[in-house]
Amino acid sequence: MRKDFNKIVIVSLCDDFSKKIGKALSQSLDMMFCDTKDLVEYELIDRERLKKFSTKEYLDNAEKKVIKHISSFENVVVAINFDYLTHNLNTLNEKSLIVFLRLTKKYVKENESSVNSLAFDVRSKRLEQIADITEKIQNTNVDFVCDKIIKSIGGIL
Repeated sequence: MRKDFNKIVIVSLCDDFSKKIGKALSQSLDMMFCDTKDLVEYELIDRERLKKFSTKEYLDNAEKKVIKHISSFENVVVAINFDYLTHNLNTLNEKSLIVFLRLTKKYVKENESSVNSLAFDVRSKRLEQIADITEKIQNTNVDFVCDKIIKSIGGIL
């Protein structure tokens, strides 16, 4: 396990679950919390600029700018979705402990409309390769999951 981290990155195939766990974990560990999706959307709220430059390249650059900024944070729990993490892994990987919350296929199917069965398997495998810690989640109780993560980290914070 990586011991030289200054941020914890939480990812699952259900964005709402990652955000919920990230918030609770940050409170338990007395760390700041940020949701990558919220920050990217906040940065893109400049409608005039979007009208003028709303190409895929512009959106990708805006995303990379936000992720780079987030990578400079310390003492923070970051909730991130699959796409943002995999597209920006080199930027976020440094000084980050990546925790993959491997939810059941049933839970993801019921709570995340964008992930089909094939995508679930492919993305789960990819996240297991990327993550420093993979937590298999059967019980989705927030306190239970936070305690499980804290035990896995082993008090090295």
